[in-house]
Amino acid sequence: MNVGRVGCALWPGASPEWTFIVGPGHLIALPVTTPAHLLEAPRNLDQPSLATADDVLALIPLHGDEAVDRVAVVILGEATDADGVPMSVTVRGAVAVDVFSVGGSRRILDSGRAPWFSAAFVSVTGLTIGSPGIPRVNPAELGSGQTIGSGAISGSALFWSALLGTGPAEHAPHAVSPTYVPASPPIPPSGDDFDDTVLRPPRAARPTTAERDGAPAEDTVLRAPVAPPREPREEPASEPAGGQLERYGFRLPDGTERRLDTAYLLGRRPQSARIGAGRGADTRLITIGSRTSAVSATHLEIRQDGDSVVVTDVGSTNGTIVLPELGRRQRLRPGQSVAVRPGTRVDIGDGNIIEVLR
Repeated sequence: MNVGRVGCALWPGASPEWTFIVGPGHLIALPVTTPAHLLEAPRNLDQPSLATADDVLALIPLHGDEAVDRVAVVILGEATDADGVPMSVTVRGAVAVDVFSVGGSRRILDSGRAPWFSAAFVSVTGLTIGSPGIPRVNPAELGSGQTIGSGAISGSALFWSALLGTGPAEHAPHAVSPTYVPASPPIPPSGDDFDDTVLRPPRAARPTTAERDGAPAEDTVLRAPVAPPREPREEPASEPAGGQLERYGFRLPDGTERRLDTAYLLGRRPQSARIGAGRGADTRLITIGSRTSAVSATHLEIRQDGDSVVVTDVGSTNGTIVLPELGRRQRLRPGQSVAVRPGTRVDIGDGNIIEVLR
């Protein structure tokens, strides 16, 4: 498996805080104080015997006198396209994993969730592992640190970036080195070229009104949404003289069909407030099931403008893929709209396909 580029950094003047274990399909972070005999089993893991993060966590004592109170486990999948690599991220204790994808960046924390917190992603292009107090890096800094290969090394942060469209032989990482390329702690980004959404598990707190009424709690905390504005589009065509405009429709993953007599928002827990002012009142919300949370809470808008059907990614985490009946597939950027024809399929993750109908 081509796991991509892996780099380790040690901040100048700082002592190593983490021991990072790099395998053929996994990345593990443990406190540098973890006894050597507890590192043996995780270091000896190989991909054929590794199924999930549970297999890794089963090798690390989480209770008793030698319990490890901080751990991060990343399981890398095989890249299926040029957009990124599927992976799962599991964290326990005071550790942070920043995940970068087409849809922006997410910081994964356990926030006190017992025994740990896990999240799955579809198209990841890079990540960092380190302490929660370290500011998130800019995506351009994902190539930082001393390039390393399989083995164990101690440092302040681990950087991983996907090598998409290249073979492992051409970009094989160097052997693990006992020295480091000096690196400064990342500084907070000054621009808004990537989003600042933080994924957290639901807290065990006093239930909100929505929770008491039976609605699930939202697990996405929006700190500073920076989804780019929608691209300019032509004004909707007027209805044909002497008759009503033909209404297109779409088919949901469960086979249900809807007519496009208004705009629709689709997602795990869609909220009309996330789209532009003045459009939310008439918007209908449709909940889409997503076992791995690959579908964002509010993921896709679909509407009819004149004689065109327009789909818009409203700032999803894992992106939206448009599959025309004829022509090349297209991955939408957050906030991007595209006009589609009947027969087009729209993939929003976890096997959820929306089909545009005449």
